Amino acid sequence: MYQVKRKFRSEFVPIRNLQYHVQIWGEPSAVKTPLVMVHGWMDVAASFQFMVDALAAERYVVAADWRGFGLSDSAGGDSYWFPDYLGDLDALLAHPELDLTAQPVDLLGHSMGGNVVMSYAGVRPTRIRRLVNLEGFGMPETRPSQAPKRMA
Repeated sequence: MYQVKRKFRSEFVPIRNLQYHVQIWGEPSAVKTPLVMVHGWMDVAASFQFMVDALAAERYVVAADWRGFGLSDSAGGDSYWFPDYLGDLDALLAHPELDLTAQPVDLLGHSMGGNVVMSYAGVRPTRIRRLVNLEGFGMPETRPSQAPKRMA
């Protein structure tokens, strides 16, 4: 059984009319850049535990369960759109209780989360000090004429 090295705390924060579950390791610091991690499809924030344990130095780390994943609320629909994830990430980074607004963050995304953070970096580059994309390959290039067939 895996032995956790760095304990986390769970919190619930309101993000765009949903209760978002976040896992937090460490404490905010004026001299250390926060690390925000977002997971991929069919994953959860807790999946980052082994990565936090492997960090060489103690850091303030925040990982959220996306809407409809883990312990976060779902929006009540049967699908999610990338603009929703972008809005949720923007609101998460601006949430006063998480102490992420004083400086740009280091932002890490895995898989679907990698696609989200890459898009976010294009929209809000001043919010990010460093960007890490783990297995996020981006959306495939399409033409508007392909939409009807893809939607069907």
